[in-house]
Amino acid sequence: MKNRLSLLLLLVLVFSAHATVRVFVQETNGLATINYQCTGGEVVRAFALDVTVDRGVILDITNFFRGPSTVANRGYGIFPASFRDNVTLTSGTNADWSSAAYSPAAVVADYPAGTLPGLNSSGITLEFGALWDPAVATAAPPASGTLCALQISLTANVTVAPNTVRGGVVAAPVDFVVVPQFTGALVGPAITSATVLNGTMSVLFQDGELETSPTVNGPWTGTDNYTGTYSERVDSSPAKFFRVHRH
Repeated sequence: MKNRLSLLLLLVLVFSAHATVRVFVQETNGLATINYQCTGGEVVRAFALDVTVDRGVILDITNFFRGPSTVANRGYGIFPASFRDNVTLTSGTNADWSSAAYSPAAVVADYPAGTLPGLNSSGITLEFGALWDPAVATAAPPASGTLCALQISLTANVTVAPNTVRGGVVAAPVDFVVVPQFTGALVGPAITSATVLNGTMSVLFQDGELETSPTVNGPWTGTDNYTGTYSERVDSSPAKFFRVHRH
């Protein structure tokens, strides 16, 4: 029996050491959606993230949850700095979450050296926390979902990383070991690849209509193709240029 218990403890420790939480960017209709996935049934208490773009600026934050997580409405809706500055307790523990200023954007003045500049810049620090009744397991945030969406000014590579000053990815309970993984994405109208094989050109693209032109300066003609894939024979067609236009 002692050996079995030791083996069971070892298996639990090994599982915990390899439990993974993915935080990743996904291109969704021109928005940079920040998603998470707890792959091993982990529960995360909070996310502190740095999001950056390599071109343009971050214009706005949308599609985020507000308030505590409940059975009826589950998510990460507690933003510590913004809660402090923008949420009013109406009576007892009841709070008014309706302020337009309430958002996951961290306040630079709290930790100037460890906070990205925010909206209208190339980087923003985001804070997401969750509060729920520990006696109600089904009130905890779901194992996977969307934290928010970011509007950006130009097609760009969007990266996400832990903000270590604020703890990065914090498990619940805090002594549960998780291994976070962070993955960025190209967001916005773009051709992602163009290859020629056996005389056929194949183009992969995203977030718009594929257009063609005989010169790099136009005129541009729409292909009426929004599917993300396009192919044609190149041995019987004049040379042409491609671009993606989002209407």
